[in-house]
Amino acid sequence: MHRDTEEQGLVFQHFAYTTKEQLKFKEEYYGYKGAVSQWNNLQQQTKFPVLLRDYFAWVSDETTVDKADSHGIVPIAQPEEDYNNWRFLQPEEIDKQIALINKPVPIILIDGVFFQLYQTGIARVWKSLLEEWSDSDFAKHLIVLDRAGTAPKIPGIRYRQTPQYNYNDTDTDREMLQQICDEEAADLFISSYYTTPLTTPSVFMAHDMIPEIMGWNLNNPMWREKHYGIQHASSYIAVSQNTAKDLVKCFSDINPDAITVAHLGVKNSFYPAKTEQINVFKAKYGISKPYFLLVGSSTGYKNSTLFFKAFVQLATRNGFDIICTGSGGVLAPEWRAYTSGSTVHMLQLSDEELAIAYSGAIVLVYPSKYEGFGLPILEAMACGCPVITCENASIPEVAGEAAIYINDNDAEGLTNALCEVQKPAIRQLLVNRGIEQAKKFNWSSTAKTVTKVLIETTIQALNLREINLIVFPDWTQPEEVIAEDLEKVIGTLATKDYAQYTTLLIDISNSNGDYAEMLLSAVSMNLLMQDLDISEELEISLVSQLGEQQWEVLLPRVKARISLNCENKGVLSLAKNHNLIACEVEKLDDVISNSFFLS
Repeated sequence: MHRDTEEQGLVFQHFAYTTKEQLKFKEEYYGYKGAVSQWNNLQQQTKFPVLLRDYFAWVSDETTVDKADSHGIVPIAQPEEDYNNWRFLQPEEIDKQIALINKPVPIILIDGVFFQLYQTGIARVWKSLLEEWSDSDFAKHLIVLDRAGTAPKIPGIRYRQTPQYNYNDTDTDREMLQQICDEEAADLFISSYYTTPLTTPSVFMAHDMIPEIMGWNLNNPMWREKHYGIQHASSYIAVSQNTAKDLVKCFSDINPDAITVAHLGVKNSFYPAKTEQINVFKAKYGISKPYFLLVGSSTGYKNSTLFFKAFVQLATRNGFDIICTGSGGVLAPEWRAYTSGSTVHMLQLSDEELAIAYSGAIVLVYPSKYEGFGLPILEAMACGCPVITCENASIPEVAGEAAIYINDNDAEGLTNALCEVQKPAIRQLLVNRGIEQAKKFNWSSTAKTVTKVLIETTIQALNLREINLIVFPDWTQPEEVIAEDLEKVIGTLATKDYAQYTTLLIDISNSNGDYAEMLLSAVSMNLLMQDLDISEELEISLVSQLGEQQWEVLLPRVKARISLNCENKGVLSLAKNHNLIACEVEKLDDVISNSFFLS
């Protein structure tokens, strides 16, 4: 910035440049006569406020500049088509701008709405992810929207209090979410369930497609919001291959390449409990017999009725208890006839107690007709508990060869399996296989996969192609220098056979975005006057301030850096750290592989 400008506390952008060289170029390049002399006149001013129109011919309104104590003055010009709309930032507004400049990049909002609605498996998924992120550098990029104080408070995670969600007023909620996104300058939004802002890009996490596959009423507000979220999303995460497949089946316009599978994990708290712990647990809940375990039991797609039909056929049924968890604490009336003479314990358990319940059970019976993932299967195996389940949907992905599979309508087959699993040799085989199978799934891996998707989505607007090239102009240089460099690069690329497969990334991290766009427009116009139209084939994207993790994702996809006469040394070190190939624009053909020349 010009020394006199610093002393005055004045910072002008676009058409009131900070150096005489830039203003001189502006006079010659755009025909704005007298810019330098008008700037000099303003710099001599010591009494404020002043009308800008008294100094700059292109300002015609009542905009004034008023010197402000230690903050200085920051008038900001609008894009080229609206130069007259300057605005003065008050000191408190400057503080906000400084806060935005210093904010971590990117900012990702997570709506913790599921914690308000339910405390079932999806809540455990998101709690596990937040716990993983809390110990990483990624945490500084996250803000969790805490709906009515219902989100778990995890050290290292930032929260913002947010009103309770109401399915009867979803339009208002979207507007509220968008307002928060704007206030936080959020780059991306993801919900723990089915909420969506209006315009901020979002990632949709598909936990299952049960309503769609099972033929439920999709006019239910919950499922309508789910579909709205799917249609609004820029990319997708599915918790299993099967869920990804079903997502495409139900929404055929989704590109399968836009879906990333992030298998869930199992918490370290799920491991085989000691005999003493199991005995204490059984004494606490009055469990006096060996027991079968059902988790999330219900009369719907979980298909728990099959277990009770099988149990009643068991000749030794009076020698067993039954534990049902996550079912609301009341045994369904239709199941009572199947359990005469046996005790059914309806329990709500913490993760710690659930791990003990798994460890002490004869078997987890999980005859589900459909699962998005099947987390209880994995948790049971990690605790050394055998599993009987059905080979449906995602379950084989989770259970592998470590479970006994039965048909989801075969009560007799399940009765036989309940007997089979009690044989010592078979039981030990299932326990060993299950523990090994569970080791394949961990939350650290899940969190890394989700993180990668979120970061990749924040750079999606760069419109990367098969060939991606980057330049790092030094925007502090005179405009004629920058324009000459860009005109040479863009003009050369536009004539290449591979232009239609190429994105040129132009770093603007040490420039104002509007200034860069304006200069690029001028360069484009100049090329057009040379009968070179760059608008149809070559893609040009401006790269503003990116965070380290965004660069980590972006640079491996960049084929080469095109050298310029004047480059931004501060950002250039990133390219060198990633061993990015550097070449002169004239030698690009030697760098671009023949594999990129598509027919």
